[in-house]
Amino acid sequence: MLPRSIAALVGVVGLLGAGLALTPSTARADGSTLYVNNLSTSNCSDSAADAGSQTQPYCSLQTAVDAAQPGDTVMVVRGNYGQLDVKTSGTASAPVTITTSTNTHQLLAQIVTPQSGSGPGLTLDHVHDVAVHGFFIGTNAKAPVVAVAGSNNVTLDGDRFQGPYSTALVGIDGQSSTATLSRDEMDPEPGEDAVDIASGASGTVITGSEFYYGKKIPVNAAGAPGTVVVGNTFTDDGGCNTAISLTGASSGSTIENNAFFLGAPGGCARYGTSTPVVVSSGSTSGTTYDYNVIASESGGPLYSWGGQTYSTAADLQAATGQGKHERYVAVAADATGVNIGPLIDSADADAPDELSTDFNRKPRVDDPLVADSGTGPGYYDRGATEYQDPYQVVPAVSVSKGPAPLSETITANETNPWKTQITGYTFNFGDGSAPVVSATPSVTHTYTAIGSYPVTVTATTAAGATVAGSRKTYVDVAAEAPLVPALSLSQAYPYSSLTVQADASKTTDDWSIADYSVDYGDGTSAADLGTSGFGAHTYPKPGTYTATLTVKDDGGNTSTTTQQVTVGSAFVPFGPTRILDTRNGTGAAQAKVGPGAVLRLKIAGVKGIPSTGITAVTLNLTGVNASTGTVITAYPDGSTRPTASNLNLVPGQVTPNLITVPVAADGYVDLYNHSGSVDLVGDVEGYYSTTAAVTLGGAGLVQTTGPTRVLDTRNGTGTDTVKGRVGPGGLVTFTLPNGNYANASAVLLNVTETDATASSWVGLEPSSGGVPTSSVLDFTAGQTSADLVVAPVSSGQVQLYNRYGSVDLIADLEGYVVSDVSTSPSAVGSPYFPISPTRVLDTRNGTGVAQGTLGAKSKLNVKVAGSGGIPAGVKAVLVNLTGVKPTTGTWLSAYADGSALPSASNLNLAAGAVRANLALVPVGSDGSIDIYNNSGSVNVVADIEGYYTG
Repeated sequence: MLPRSIAALVGVVGLLGAGLALTPSTARADGSTLYVNNLSTSNCSDSAADAGSQTQPYCSLQTAVDAAQPGDTVMVVRGNYGQLDVKTSGTASAPVTITTSTNTHQLLAQIVTPQSGSGPGLTLDHVHDVAVHGFFIGTNAKAPVVAVAGSNNVTLDGDRFQGPYSTALVGIDGQSSTATLSRDEMDPEPGEDAVDIASGASGTVITGSEFYYGKKIPVNAAGAPGTVVVGNTFTDDGGCNTAISLTGASSGSTIENNAFFLGAPGGCARYGTSTPVVVSSGSTSGTTYDYNVIASESGGPLYSWGGQTYSTAADLQAATGQGKHERYVAVAADATGVNIGPLIDSADADAPDELSTDFNRKPRVDDPLVADSGTGPGYYDRGATEYQDPYQVVPAVSVSKGPAPLSETITANETNPWKTQITGYTFNFGDGSAPVVSATPSVTHTYTAIGSYPVTVTATTAAGATVAGSRKTYVDVAAEAPLVPALSLSQAYPYSSLTVQADASKTTDDWSIADYSVDYGDGTSAADLGTSGFGAHTYPKPGTYTATLTVKDDGGNTSTTTQQVTVGSAFVPFGPTRILDTRNGTGAAQAKVGPGAVLRLKIAGVKGIPSTGITAVTLNLTGVNASTGTVITAYPDGSTRPTASNLNLVPGQVTPNLITVPVAADGYVDLYNHSGSVDLVGDVEGYYSTTAAVTLGGAGLVQTTGPTRVLDTRNGTGTDTVKGRVGPGGLVTFTLPNGNYANASAVLLNVTETDATASSWVGLEPSSGGVPTSSVLDFTAGQTSADLVVAPVSSGQVQLYNRYGSVDLIADLEGYVVSDVSTSPSAVGSPYFPISPTRVLDTRNGTGVAQGTLGAKSKLNVKVAGSGGIPAGVKAVLVNLTGVKPTTGTWLSAYADGSALPSASNLNLAAGAVRANLALVPVGSDGSIDIYNNSGSVNVVADIEGYYTG
């Protein structure tokens, strides 16, 4: 498909010499060839005595054409020559030929109406016996690209036409006759015809040309008798629209050997359907229609003949006698290509004006693999292009790389379905040595110097034709160096978190690599990576594995290396979606959970959560109206209840906490209530999976950032839209700072509310607007509380909603979900390993540290790596941090040991309160985290719910 605007092409070529002064001249060169070249280096002139000679060509194409006489050839070198109005005629035996020096469709010479101009690019103005060959012809005006006016015996051959605003590419008026368009490339805009033949024009020939069109009609003859449309290819870029229309009195015409490719993929349904060929009742007399191929996905009528439509060629033939040799190819709507078999060796070679060479000036050839079914010699192809001998040759080398002196065996690898007889091969080694001609397809050559050398091969056929190799192959001669294998294993996208991408491409050697293989260390057979060094592998379960790479080179050397990799669960942001509410019977019985009772909560397969592959669920668990002080413990269904707690409740309060709990193999988790009775509400904010595909905007690995304040409505941090409290039904939108997390699918935020004027809750603004259906933080008036929240990210922004009253909101970024490594190449995230809640710190009884409260402005160092089954080398932990009865209002902050105290908090406590909050905390290089207390003294409890590593 050609570009839709020709302005850029014209402008570039214009630098080569357009805009030179056009001086009328009567001078003309001796002989029958006039040369035109407006390049600045051409020494061109329109007025010199020898203007038009090779040594002093014309600058102006118009001047050269005006000076031409019958029998002259105007030879044009590349450049933009503006508009051309041809008023010079030849004779039948001595035509005027205006041509370029190319026989291809590169079309470097241009005849184009400038953007500020008007009218056609080329006008054939009441002339005869004129041929125009090899040009790009265009107009930027609302006019035909080419206007044939009152002319006869004119030919447009091998030209290319385009006009973004034109009325038609070629307009032939009713006073013209015997105009021929051959081997031309037509690219009409959707709103224009390619060739308009006016009433009264006769004997127009369109042959061997290619049309790319949409909506309008490529060949539109209205009352034009004797129109010949033979051996063309019509490709509808849009749908299944009419390609040829003969209306009025266009009798005595011929439509043969054409190929129509319509509508694939899916274009007919999107862009409309009409009958490909229309021959009106006034045009049927003496008109022949046959030997065409229609490839289409449309189920509509294929033919309209004499006012009647016919669905098939058989129907057309039965009713009219036409189309005896028609062929139809049904194309699926999702097809990516069309079978060209029906085109080959099946055309009518005796059709009027059928060409002996095709659109590319290639000869007609007989395909030995296809039975001849055409007329005449029987092997002409339908359409504009003759299918040529598919013989190909490519040089192959025995060793692509090695140290000097390097002895190579070079072989001509051939594709030869036609069994073409090859008599010899010419090898060029690319190192300056003489080419070698061989009767056999293999030779040897020794390279003596370090360097990279392109090897080529040319084959010679028995007919004396030469076929150049389709590509070069390079031989690299390297300095001596040892074989050093290298292996990296990383998350493979877009696959599950258990799938890794192996990359051995950093291996170094002075020889080319013969083979890479990887034993992934999970008991499966070693995988052969061939010579690419790349491969993907899915581990059977989470864990740490040692993979072994074995490399063999073409010098006979072998070496190995190992690489450790950890695979675990990926996080899938989800919801928030309410799956539990004992107040109304959602997910469990409509009743409070009593003392010592266990509520079994189904996770897998509930409300869009997959039924398999779920390893843990992230749930905002809220306790409502407890009858007495109590704790809630969450753990995998059927396992031993841990001593750790997830939620601490006091009577009459509404208290939330985000928990991440492993999901048992049966898809359930258990929720245990220690004392009294309480209603429980659970909103899923995400889950961890070993089967979900890690892909952009969805599942991903979690990257820990350490707490970073991104919102504080008290001072306007993070947002310009809200400074001060968020009102009832209010929405605050804040933009994440520049960085990798701006491209995250979700972020983990510690959201804190303070100075609320009424009891309320915070939700995440749903994409549809309105009131969120689930809360992420519930609070009472005057309370300061926090909750970890999984917030979806849209265009780098997060939205929070306040239901009642007014409240200040604070958000501290603790991590983000890396859902596509291409957006965060320096931070690919870590897989997750859930564990049943494990207590690593309790200052009340000396667990993890010496017994005793944590004082003001003091910190505790808590060893987490190596404790409770948590391995060494973990990057971060999910810690349920609980503060117990501080002597004054305070806040706690958890962070990596060895790093500075952050400006953000994780847990806010009133004097005498017992409250918990989940925190995503980076782990220091020594395997520890620090917990800091700001004021008074407080007991601190820490329970690990899972860890990130790898």
